[in-house]
Amino acid sequence: MTKALLYLSISMLFFSCKKVESKQAKKEIPQKIEVKKDTISEKKISFDNFHIYDLYTMENGEVNDIFVSLSDVYMDSITVPPDIIKNQKNIPFAKLKHFELPPFYREKFLKGTKLSENDTLYLYNYKENHLNKFPIKSLKAVANLNFYSSEGEEIYDDDYMIGFQLYEKVDRERSMDKTEYSLAYFGKENPFAEQKLEPVKWKNANAKDFPVKIASKLKLGKTYQYKVGNLDCYLQDLTSENEIRERKLVVIKGGKVIMDKTITKGEGAEFYPLNYVEDDATNENQWTGNLFKGKPPVVFGFFSQSFGCSAITFLDNSYPELYKDCDNRH
Repeated sequence: MTKALLYLSISMLFFSCKKVESKQAKKEIPQKIEVKKDTISEKKISFDNFHIYDLYTMENGEVNDIFVSLSDVYMDSITVPPDIIKNQKNIPFAKLKHFELPPFYREKFLKGTKLSENDTLYLYNYKENHLNKFPIKSLKAVANLNFYSSEGEEIYDDDYMIGFQLYEKVDRERSMDKTEYSLAYFGKENPFAEQKLEPVKWKNANAKDFPVKIASKLKLGKTYQYKVGNLDCYLQDLTSENEIRERKLVVIKGGKVIMDKTITKGEGAEFYPLNYVEDDATNENQWTGNLFKGKPPVVFGFFSQSFGCSAITFLDNSYPELYKDCDNRH
């Protein structure tokens, strides 16, 4: 009887210890935390000293170079070696037209644009939602004569567009594929939300549905609308002598006006036809969507510009327009 009681006591003690060990083990197992990515509220980019660049195709012999000009922000008075300007009559025009910057002038260029060899070029195709990354140290810093310089004419320092060459010798038929629908940014972090933009799908609307009162000497023309996310966007043509002089863009969110903007043509600018409602139904001039991290949706593509550079418009009055750097010189 004594042995039985002893065996029972030992068994109870053993199972009691196992139970305690089991509880401790459960406490030590960490809980799995599910983290959901919110692309709208992720780290916001600063727009202080922020630049978005257009791309160029530059003729270089039998091929084209894909080129980003930073001359809009590079304000140095001596951007190329003075000997090139001084001895231009003794240099073949092909070599004057396009050349790689010597190391000293590359360093000068980087310093003048506040970039470093460790920065990156982010090249974003918003139609295909495709992002390419190029370390600056892998790119050629080059000088290209602008489109208005001709052989036999006197060349000056400021006739050169200074920037980076992206690809070596691109076939001319493919060069537009590399430049159209693309935007360039230089820096340490990617500013693009990488959410594919869409052509604006304009629809005809009634003037009485336009959400704000318009005080203008111009006549009311056609009215249009489209939707992006939770935003309702309205566009009103304002005309004179049967020509569109201005367009008024109003954005509604949750029943409130968050944007009210008049789009006015500048010198040498013409309105592009609106997608799907004007002229050719296949037009894809205006684009919309979330382009930048932590910023409201945008819309752009209203103008064909002869002078100056086009703007990217945020669909929120709290944000000013962002003008691209396009080195549009005359």
